Amino acid sequence: MELKISDTIGQALKDLGVTVVTNVPGYGASEAFHSYAQISAKRATISFNEEVAFSIAHGASLVGKRSAVMIKSQGLTKAGNAAVDSLYTSITAGFVVFIFEDLSGKHSDNILEIAPILRGMSFPFKKARIENLYEDIISCYRESEQRKLPYALLINADKIDKVISVKLKNNLSKSFEFKRNLPAQVVHPMLADYQYKVFMAKKTMLDFNSIRQPDIPNYPKDFPTRYREGGQKYVKLFESVKTLKGDIVTGDTSVSSCFAFPPYNCIDLVTHLGGSIPLAIGAFKAGFKDVWAITGDFGFLSAGHMGLIEILERNLPLKVIILYNKEASATGGQTIHKRIMMRVLAGYENFIKHISNPQDPFEINEVLQEAKEADEFRLIIADY
Repeated sequence: MELKISDTIGQALKDLGVTVVTNVPGYGASEAFHSYAQISAKRATISFNEEVAFSIAHGASLVGKRSAVMIKSQGLTKAGNAAVDSLYTSITAGFVVFIFEDLSGKHSDNILEIAPILRGMSFPFKKARIENLYEDIISCYRESEQRKLPYALLINADKIDKVISVKLKNNLSKSFEFKRNLPAQVVHPMLADYQYKVFMAKKTMLDFNSIRQPDIPNYPKDFPTRYREGGQKYVKLFESVKTLKGDIVTGDTSVSSCFAFPPYNCIDLVTHLGGSIPLAIGAFKAGFKDVWAITGDFGFLSAGHMGLIEILERNLPLKVIILYNKEASATGGQTIHKRIMMRVLAGYENFIKHISNPQDPFEINEVLQEAKEADEFRLIIADY
């Protein structure tokens, strides 16, 4: 079969059963994304920021669906925080980052060599052999699933319209089962030593499965003083979340993520600060329909708010809880002025519900229950 490079990518993803694909527009990436959407009969919904697009795809792979993100070289640098944290998780299904290199600089503000950056991050990758692109895509998913890491494939964007011969294969799709596993899915200081050892084993191609998982600590008794004190005010809220939470709950790497641990077990996926909302989108797109995201106000303003655009663009009934402290509590208590939060939230008034007293279990339960039963997006502000 004779196919253009863009169509080869789309056909390979369809044959592999890749169901969650994100894209930030750019030369090469856009053409491949639209080919995938047409071949798979999906709506070509773009993303506006590479960190968000990366985390949506990563979230889907964590919960068991093959995924991809299509971006330019410059975009990978914008997604750097999400990309680095993804290396300290263990994905469930394959996740490939398609990076389109503008080696001539005709479609970019500069010529960026992405390979040295990927090497510096220890992010596994390969350069695509254009004539063997279909096979290279298959091998990237195989490598991703064997190493339980995202895998990058570098493609020369100038070749996007080149026609090559492709021999299609059957029976490439595969099903995966999600199992909650804190050391594999929650990036947290209490698990950092273990996650670093696993990452180093993966990096050097050693058997990471032989590394003994740590004993899971209980919150708050096994945590340092600053975590115990920092999370005390959230106890009432998370006692309700524990009862009412959905199939998947995502969080940020902050004090609130301590409630991922026993006896609360309220949060299932955690990566970078501000990553909870795009991770939740990925979990929803992967097939989980009762999905919640929990973020602090600093994490929300720093990056998380960009995910709200994606929720509206896709009309998703996600539930988002913002722990509104008016300070960056995880980084020293720097002030977050109310006017900034109100300005950012102004466009979402129709979806907002307030918990005015987050120490009142009756009010908490009433607001969370309403959100759980709603068939549309809810943005819950817990006012601390």
